[in-house]
Amino acid sequence: MRLLADLLPGDPAEGLAIEEVLLESARQDACETIRLWVNQRAVILGRSQSARAEVDEAQAQRLGIPILRRISGGGTVYHYPGNLNLSCFVHKRPALSDVSSVFRFFGNAITKALASLAPDLCFEDNGLYVNGLKVGGAAQARRGDAVLYHTTLLVQPSPVSMETLLLAMRAGYRSQVVASRPRRTTSMADHLGYLVSHEQVVEPVIDGLACSLNVNLDVGRLTPREAARAATLKTEKYGSVSWNRKL
Repeated sequence: MRLLADLLPGDPAEGLAIEEVLLESARQDACETIRLWVNQRAVILGRSQSARAEVDEAQAQRLGIPILRRISGGGTVYHYPGNLNLSCFVHKRPALSDVSSVFRFFGNAITKALASLAPDLCFEDNGLYVNGLKVGGAAQARRGDAVLYHTTLLVQPSPVSMETLLLAMRAGYRSQVVASRPRRTTSMADHLGYLVSHEQVVEPVIDGLACSLNVNLDVGRLTPREAARAATLKTEKYGSVSWNRKL
């Protein structure tokens, strides 16, 4: 299985474009991939969510934080360089037969992988929690027999609070389409009481996923065709108002 890891904060539209390309590759070319990546600041909507209902657009504009839409379902998240994004592009297996089993499989795998770093970490629904506070939420997308599972882990705290940008974190929140499910959050660094680096999380997660999936991981890169496709999607889809503000 291919491993892609880039911990330098990247362009959010490009990051989301690569997600779609890798899901296409899993479906069309039977190319399974684990990807670890970091975004620059951005608010990321779920596929069927309303930007107006989810985001304080005036605050986002004032702070220069773009609002984008991903291909997976679920709620709105705030990406920033203190996040670590983990994406798994795999084929259906007996242990990955439906939505619930996918969340359960990867949630348990990540929890076990990080047990030595954060022994209080636990999996619940589609999220990761420590002492009732959320440190990671996950979402899925499917193309044929290919499945994308991705999660955003709050490794380091953000200078901008979630409440500043995400309306779901405020009293009176409601949405007439797909709603977010707000929970109080913390970062792994805040929970542990010391600065946690992305590298401290990446190494055990890679080993844990390889063990859980029973695969060998080989460091790779995008193929020229994937890179070209991602560049097109970045411009024509994830960088477009028609996609990001379609609801």
